[in-house]
Amino acid sequence: MAFFLFADQNLIAPNLKNIAQSLNLQSQEEIDTYLGGFIPASFFILGGIVSLSIGYLSQKFSRKYLLIGTVVLGELPCFLTGFSTSFTEFFIYRTLCGFGLGGVFPILFSLIGDYFTVKSRVIATGYVSLAMGLGISIGQLLGGILGQADPVNGWRMSFIVLSVPSFFIVAVYSIFCKEPVRGGVERELQGKAEFQDEYIHRITLKDIKEIIKIPTNLAIFLQGIPGCVPWGVFFVFLVDYYETTYSMSKVEASSYLTVAAIGLMLGTFLGGVIGQKLYNKKKYYLPLLGMSSILIGIIPCYILLHAGEFYKSIFFAPFNFFTGIIIALPVSNIRSMLINVNLPKTRSAAFALYNLTDDLGKGLGPALSALILTLFPDRTTAFTVSILFWIPCGLIWLPIVKNFAKDEESMHHKLALQAKLIN
Repeated sequence: MAFFLFADQNLIAPNLKNIAQSLNLQSQEEIDTYLGGFIPASFFILGGIVSLSIGYLSQKFSRKYLLIGTVVLGELPCFLTGFSTSFTEFFIYRTLCGFGLGGVFPILFSLIGDYFTVKSRVIATGYVSLAMGLGISIGQLLGGILGQADPVNGWRMSFIVLSVPSFFIVAVYSIFCKEPVRGGVERELQGKAEFQDEYIHRITLKDIKEIIKIPTNLAIFLQGIPGCVPWGVFFVFLVDYYETTYSMSKVEASSYLTVAAIGLMLGTFLGGVIGQKLYNKKKYYLPLLGMSSILIGIIPCYILLHAGEFYKSIFFAPFNFFTGIIIALPVSNIRSMLINVNLPKTRSAAFALYNLTDDLGKGLGPALSALILTLFPDRTTAFTVSILFWIPCGLIWLPIVKNFAKDEESMHHKLALQAKLIN
């Protein structure tokens, strides 16, 4: 479900000009502003709002059936996007797809936290993030191939093809998969399964305040806002940038981004594997890996935007792949850290808040990139400025490095006290 839900996230990027022509958008400025700015902003802002609602509802209702509902609500407008006849229809359908990504995030990682212990949780989140990354990479490749083969209707078919399988997978999930017990894998609650759902199933405003008070949580929430601006460049504008600046064909430009996305996919998984090993040695190594990866990732991204004649080299594709690996290393670790520092009863709410700020960043990222494009004389300078937003993002990680291990120990202490109350 994660694979197909994320497969449509970047279908616009390889077909910006094809979609614009179908929807009567004429100038490059209109393409950048409407398709590259407004749609991602509305998509992710709605996703953030839905995420908060689902985070609350997941404490009151079955996470399994909420997950099923959010996937259906996300994939149905994705399917209908392929039948858009105007920009207004396209805008509405793409915005409504935010129901899926916004709703699935807090539920999915809440479930992961209750399926796996701390000994394998980072790797588990790596596998889920791998599915997401694989969906994005294959989705945009398929979108580019179909768009190249049929410039008029190929982009429409990509939305249809990548939404239909989700309905069958949802049916399989609803029949065969079981929802785990909340907190069932936490060592403090072992042997108390009959009390877990009754005790942990409620959330209050006080819990929300406690979530925000945790330094690791607050820093993770904040870093996503500036951190998503460079992602707006990569997943919304990079294909068009390659086409325009390096005179590549649509398939060639999409292929390079797909190579980068495969690197992202591998980097996300490797980040989980490496992060788990570092965590097992010293807990603060985990956020240190994330912070350093973000800051180091600025360098290869800068090179991609200023490639010069390097884009003609046989090493340009491997360099896209390498860049994807570096910038993706923090992804799984952020999610596993959130699981580890929050009580089982508040994990859904914590991920809802994280998704809100992350979606705010993802929505504002492309919009800010589109705005920056109007402030600078050329696209290269504008996108370079966008990439530099990773500097404040990386610096916000300093409190995470300092507090993560302490916050996790504090969580286990609270859990132990709660276990005593259950007795």
